[in-house]
Amino acid sequence: MAFFNSRAMAFTIEGLSLRILTFSGRKIENWYSIPLNPNFVKDGLVVSPDVVGKVISEAVQEKGVPRNGAIAALPSTGAASQVLSLPKIKGGKLGDVVVREVKRLMPGAVDVDYVYWQQIDNGIAKSNKQSVYALAVPKNSVISIVETCGTAGIKLKGLELRPFALARAVNCRSGIIVHGEVDGSEIVVVDNSIPGLFRNIPVKDANPSAEVAWQNLIRELPFTIDYYNRTHHESSITAETPIYLSGALTLDPEASAKLAQATGGRKVERVEPPPWCPENFPLEEYLVNVGLMLKGKW
Repeated sequence: MAFFNSRAMAFTIEGLSLRILTFSGRKIENWYSIPLNPNFVKDGLVVSPDVVGKVISEAVQEKGVPRNGAIAALPSTGAASQVLSLPKIKGGKLGDVVVREVKRLMPGAVDVDYVYWQQIDNGIAKSNKQSVYALAVPKNSVISIVETCGTAGIKLKGLELRPFALARAVNCRSGIIVHGEVDGSEIVVVDNSIPGLFRNIPVKDANPSAEVAWQNLIRELPFTIDYYNRTHHESSITAETPIYLSGALTLDPEASAKLAQATGGRKVERVEPPPWCPENFPLEEYLVNVGLMLKGKW
């Protein structure tokens, strides 16, 4: 796997804070968490690019963070994915077929979203079929973070959804990743090494709290797992499939017990720190940043 050879920055906006990770190659150098005014962030998305951009610019200057080659993650708010089973098509017409299917299965997505797709081998495609993973991402979400980086004077090298960064950092074939923050949670069902389903569950209260975030998460997690298995007949998710913890809510000493109880005794695991992590590195709080760092090419 290839890594950045020069100093770079991976940042996310979550938990009403800006989380920055600086690294060089496989070496984590520093990490910072800068509080953000909740009036400027909604559902994990920047609603005031000019103001948040200035905060990032000041942080970058104060901490000596590199402005070039920045990579960032977005919450999955409003995004959707679908594994398409399509006839094998020769030539360059596959893209047209994918867009047509996305428009049929996700009405309106082609007009308001950016659509991305990639052929995959999920082990269930028939000889006359091929599987394609399609992703629709709201344009406004992407434009907002690009404008924020422009105000901050940062050169954005790469951008991806939080579920994909989490899946890369956890690196499991089958698992349920629970990324809990005070302002909302992200649930990612990884099936055959692919984020088969992801959900962003925002805290709608004017003053977000860990208590409300936990209530939302405990209510929605069992439903999400059940829904996935009911709608994916080839699912590899079973009662033995573990839950992996991520995010600031994991600082709660009862986090594992709460999720195990909510899911009928399902095993809950912590993500093992890679050997190259600094000894005092808060991995679970910066797991998204690490997932961004581990992407080979941007």
